[in-house]
Amino acid sequence: MLSIHKQQTKEGLLIELSGTIEENVQFEQLVGPIQGELTVKCRAVTRINSVGVKTWMKYFQALKAQGVRVKFIECAYPIIEQLNMISNFACGGEVVSILLPFSCVACQNEFVANCKTSELKASGLQVPKAKCEKENCGAQFDDDPEEYFYFLED
Repeated sequence: MLSIHKQQTKEGLLIELSGTIEENVQFEQLVGPIQGELTVKCRAVTRINSVGVKTWMKYFQALKAQGVRVKFIECAYPIIEQLNMISNFACGGEVVSILLPFSCVACQNEFVANCKTSELKASGLQVPKAKCEKENCGAQFDDDPEEYFYFLED
């Protein structure tokens, strides 16, 4: 089940998605009217199924057709997975930042770090350094960079 937290900002509407995107999601009803641009925070998206993908694409393609500027921030793994599999999953929206999975070799801690896509592209898609919250631990990227960043390749 998907829940949405909405906040009006000076630029437009910020929505925070939380939960699963499935067949019963009605974006139009959950989001409501949009004034200005739409920023979609995807940090807490835990899953998206095939019908959820269709619902997502239908909604965001309609926004593009209406001329609404859309930005996606803090994209979690389920969103990144779709961005890598479906070439137009962002539907013309800008993917501003993504969550990178890290694990700590020393303490086994797993965490994510938010990274701007512009910084990743500027670095040639090099994984940035991340520090574990505990002292003297060594965190390493917990995925295959080539696959994880595939959608960012030009």
